[in-house]
Amino acid sequence: MKTNLIMKTEKNNKFIENKINNTISKHGATLLINKNKVIKNSITILKKINNCLVAPVIKSDGYGVGAILLTKILYECNYKDFFTGNIYEAINLRKKFKNINIYVLNCGIPFNLILIKKYNLIPVLNDISEIEFWINNIKKNTPCIIHIDSGMNRLGINIGDIKKKENKTLFKKLNIKFIMSHLACAEDKHNNMNKKQLSIFKKSRTLLCDITKTNVKSSICNSSGIWLGKNYHMDIVRPGAAFLGINPTKNPKNLLEETLELYTQIYQIREINKGETVGYGASFKASKKCNLAIISIGYAYGLSRLLSNIGSVFINNIEVKIIGRISMDLTVIDINSFKNNEIKSGQLVEIFGKNRSLEEFAKKNNTISYEIICKMARNIPKILI
Repeated sequence: MKTNLIMKTEKNNKFIENKINNTISKHGATLLINKNKVIKNSITILKKINNCLVAPVIKSDGYGVGAILLTKILYECNYKDFFTGNIYEAINLRKKFKNINIYVLNCGIPFNLILIKKYNLIPVLNDISEIEFWINNIKKNTPCIIHIDSGMNRLGINIGDIKKKENKTLFKKLNIKFIMSHLACAEDKHNNMNKKQLSIFKKSRTLLCDITKTNVKSSICNSSGIWLGKNYHMDIVRPGAAFLGINPTKNPKNLLEETLELYTQIYQIREINKGETVGYGASFKASKKCNLAIISIGYAYGLSRLLSNIGSVFINNIEVKIIGRISMDLTVIDINSFKNNEIKSGQLVEIFGKNRSLEEFAKKNNTISYEIICKMARNIPKILI
């Protein structure tokens, strides 16, 4: 029995390896998504909350990894409530999933009521004009979500809007499924902004409960907010990138498991002599005879030109430098540290994954993990492992 299990695992690994190589040979790169780690992160999130409803956020096409793919995994984990960034994302999701609640964070202008109704979507109303439009054009008791601006000064109505006498009649006519707000500094548990926002949001909720004579449910937690503690959890939490293992706190130790690995391959190997240059602008000049490899990824796939001459990748778990400017779909690396014939065309090259976390890679790019995956993952074929 033990032998069969090992043989089965080896067979699966070989199948995945072949799939990776075939995908990269056609596209230049591929992103691996570890399903089991997504599920483990889901379990970690559920352990942090106090019987709240969890409504995953899958905006920006599931942070680049694919909204349908990510929703399918989370639906299998029994999540039934999902947030999308816009109506287009919501429609694509509804076509695949008939029995989930889909909330739309930004319904745009003009407010497309026809599509909201057709695809059974629940809008987030972000200002008084949207609330007035909603009341004048929908059947009574049709659910909606009200976004409260608790201090981020982005979207949402403020507490002053709730206090205005002329608006109280509007709130009475709404079927508020819940109210929500968004934390500006949730990743830093010591930032006083969190407490200020929580206080404003609670006051807003109390006012709306009094106006509507109902027990209005509430949600302020994004992924990072969950780690601020039970005072912030309320009725609904809205994790997103946490499912993918992006660190929700400033703690160097990530309590989640990173689920993504990005690979390309060596397309060609060449040798240059002392004094020769590499790439556009001839920004690298060889001080000695050099062995180089050209890899099949560039800035078109989100490998930032900021890494030109200073970035690195991994081959056989060994870090090697990027030299010259990164091109649109090609990058040159220095393979002098390897013995002759040790490196071959078609060999896998890791951008981030086992040897370097996504978070570490983002720091090399002077940005955050969210931006990296939204840019890189969107254009790169994915393989679920």
